[in-house]
Amino acid sequence: MNQTRQEKISLINGKIHTRSGTASNLTFEDGRIVSIDDDSGSFSGRLIDLHGRTVLPAFCDTGVNFLSWAERQERLNLSGVHSAKEFKDSLAAYFQAKQNPLRGWYIAENLSDDVAVSRDDIEEIVASKPCAVIDAGNTHIILNSAAMNELNMPQDSVEPEEFSQHLPKLKPDEIKFLFKNYSPKAGALGISEIWAEFYEPENSEIWNVLSDEIYDSLNFRLRCSFGFQNVNSLNEFLASGLRTGDGLPFCKIGGILIKSELDQQEQKNMIYSAHLSGCQVISDNNKSCLNALERVVKKVRKNSRHLVKNFIEGSLIERMKILNFGGIAVLNQGKNGNFIHEAFQNGIVASAGSGENLTSPLKNIGKLVSDGLSVAEALSIYTWSAAWNGGNDLRRGELAVGNDADFVILEQDPFSVRPEEISLIDVTSTFTAGCAVYESGAL
Repeated sequence: MNQTRQEKISLINGKIHTRSGTASNLTFEDGRIVSIDDDSGSFSGRLIDLHGRTVLPAFCDTGVNFLSWAERQERLNLSGVHSAKEFKDSLAAYFQAKQNPLRGWYIAENLSDDVAVSRDDIEEIVASKPCAVIDAGNTHIILNSAAMNELNMPQDSVEPEEFSQHLPKLKPDEIKFLFKNYSPKAGALGISEIWAEFYEPENSEIWNVLSDEIYDSLNFRLRCSFGFQNVNSLNEFLASGLRTGDGLPFCKIGGILIKSELDQQEQKNMIYSAHLSGCQVISDNNKSCLNALERVVKKVRKNSRHLVKNFIEGSLIERMKILNFGGIAVLNQGKNGNFIHEAFQNGIVASAGSGENLTSPLKNIGKLVSDGLSVAEALSIYTWSAAWNGGNDLRRGELAVGNDADFVILEQDPFSVRPEEISLIDVTSTFTAGCAVYESGAL
């Protein structure tokens, strides 16, 4: 179903959940919705017969380490390996398939503690290039001799943090490859917008790579949230004058990430710089970050929709309500239904982020409904709430005339199936600004 953004298309014979209720048809043109539930019976342009399928606003993931997730898809997953022989067979196949691995390294992960692997075992398969094998608990890493030489380390076992600090940076071409190769996954999950998180030292090159040409090949809207090691790095970034853009697809500079690991004074300085520059702040849920946010908002009022990640404490929710802060729930970290429900009851807008691994919104929506949220509440965290947290609620998050034509077509209606069945619903198609970015072939 190839079409241009300007083409006029009508969806008919469907169950379309709109701002005001359920409709049977929807027409969009030039990337925007132009009519809903037209009862004239005559449609110009191309028709898509939904045959009773359901249409919802497309999903938005408001916090995922997309680049690191994509890179892990290029690694060898050893989770199904149960013996040294299986390990060697898997590593040999991986070595043959990847002639030019990312960073020049062969990396395998999720090796069971029950399988003993030595440097000699690795070098029997991979001797000339750096190779690392990471255990399932991510507690230790075994290196071959080439890797030891590359990292200038005398031992063949290193800690994960030390290993990640010494790995070579991704090259611009590798970054482009990861985005081009794995961005289609988002459309298959019904996602039309991703807030990707990047931390130093990635920040020094990532924006130039993305703004150069990557956005022309993406099939989702990309919002880049950046984290910095200190206020000087942040100020250098802000002084560059980079701001936002909007197109199809588009790259946009989003929030400034404030990590709890930073010194409290550094947190405060970074929050002040970001807020005074008109940037959104996305902070960890620790009290020092919230204290600094509260001080700066009370001192200098600006219309910045600051956000707090993992707002799991009742006291934080009460303060967020007073300050009109939104929240991001990282849904791959256990049960979240209770505190999201509490946030809704207190009038806090809560959206969803995948964290380290890009995850199906429908899978998480099913879990949240099983945890006690209504279907409408669970869907909201990926639709309207996500749009509000990003300042796009007047254009996205709901299906309404004049809004962007960002929507997902589903085989079944989440409102009509049991909670445990929601995660099993198939995505038929995903549209971003009126362009089909994913199609299963069912229509």
